[in-house]
Amino acid sequence: MIGSGFFKSKVENYFPKTPIRFNKRLVKEGDAATATTATTATTTNTTTTTTTTESTTIPELIKSKIKEFEKDYTFYVNPLLSSGHTQTAYTALNKFESRNLVYYKRQIITIEDKTYTLPNGTKLKYDQWKGESTVALDYAMKTPVTPDPDHLRFRPSSQQEELPPRTEFKNPEEELIENTDDKPLLIVLHGLSGGSFEAYIRAVLEKIIEDPYDFDAVVLNSRGCAHHTITSPQLYNGLWTNDVRYLMNEFVTKKWPKKRIYMMGFSLGGAILANYLGQEASAVSPQIKGACMFGTPWDFPDGAHHLRASIIGHNVYSPTMCANLLKLLNKHGILTENEFVKQYRDDPSKYNVKFLKDFDNFFTSRLFGLNSADEYYRLASPVQRLLKVRVPTLIISSVDDPVTGSRSLPYSESELNPYVTMVTTTVGGHLGWFTWNGERWYTIPVCKFLKELDQLDVDKSSITKDDLPLDISQSWKYDRLVNGMLDASTTEQSEIVEHTD
Repeated sequence: MIGSGFFKSKVENYFPKTPIRFNKRLVKEGDAATATTATTATTTNTTTTTTTTESTTIPELIKSKIKEFEKDYTFYVNPLLSSGHTQTAYTALNKFESRNLVYYKRQIITIEDKTYTLPNGTKLKYDQWKGESTVALDYAMKTPVTPDPDHLRFRPSSQQEELPPRTEFKNPEEELIENTDDKPLLIVLHGLSGGSFEAYIRAVLEKIIEDPYDFDAVVLNSRGCAHHTITSPQLYNGLWTNDVRYLMNEFVTKKWPKKRIYMMGFSLGGAILANYLGQEASAVSPQIKGACMFGTPWDFPDGAHHLRASIIGHNVYSPTMCANLLKLLNKHGILTENEFVKQYRDDPSKYNVKFLKDFDNFFTSRLFGLNSADEYYRLASPVQRLLKVRVPTLIISSVDDPVTGSRSLPYSESELNPYVTMVTTTVGGHLGWFTWNGERWYTIPVCKFLKELDQLDVDKSSITKDDLPLDISQSWKYDRLVNGMLDASTTEQSEIVEHTD
């Protein structure tokens, strides 16, 4: 692996047996994409559009356009960052304040007391707090940015904390993103207790919002993260997908109905994104055209075991993640409306909360009505929903990731689901992937990937029912194996009982 004084990281990829096919999408005349794809022109009263019969797949796209994701591609890493642990430590201990200088405008979004409807007609609320909850949405700004010294006049009264660097409150009357189809929108989800300020996010955003990619981009900060002040007595977790759902249903698709949307999640944000897309399944918004997930923990129980089994994981990573979550818990007084949080805040010495699993046992599980960390871990594992994803999805992980491990990477799911592609590296750590010159390997190729994907539309006719994973709802229902055993005369009544429990 050694060459010219540096180490190499090697790429492997995993494709489905029958990958979904894409056609070149309809584009307005004059768009750069038409220059190489014009075959037939159709004129209407308002615009001229161009269509093509070109067809491709993700494996073909990677081979022809994105060599960094090809099998056996290698990139150099500095010898000082030649392991998963050093890559992870480097990204965790550095703020990278002299590079990736992305500027944000922040909008506080209230989770209104509304319901959404499941495909079977069931109505659910977005949360239980009757319009008290808020999240922080940060708009990535193209450079140059002139700071607004008076931006605090737009700060909501509920928000008490200082904002992260290069972040200002947005003027509510200012429209930063236009409702047009000429620029796609990227929505980013951060990792555990992180936020838009994280360098692993900024490294992508500083490139993708500028030429030649020219995306609009926003970061959804989870409750209490990125210096957002919590306004209802609830945190978040890997299974809490309703803030993403609210953002999509009640904000993005209503405010920008013409936008083509791409989503990106890092670490826990990748788990939330995968869980959301898997829950939405074929009912997912047609505006969502693709997704990328980095360093995602796919199997939470296995990840918890992996952390405990490693000396560094048990004594460094797990206590650090626990401490970061405790800071959130202690910072937001409204959380003491939960009696068990109040008891902890009154006398922390009575509780032995040192490791990540301790926090999830005492707080995460109970905040969401679950019994234990183990129960939460089993329910939250996104690997069990990946087969239901119906959005072109790129998974990027490193097999030396010391936080998530690699035993539970979704190898079989990547083979079975036509919409899923997985790329792995031998060296990269957890959200690291630092090359010999300090840049992150994934930033340019993922920007290229999304740019290429934005020129395409999924050809759903290229996939038949036989190409998709089995729908196990025909075999697994009511917490039982029921394949071929359902009584059609009682199914309808059973559904009614199930929905009203």
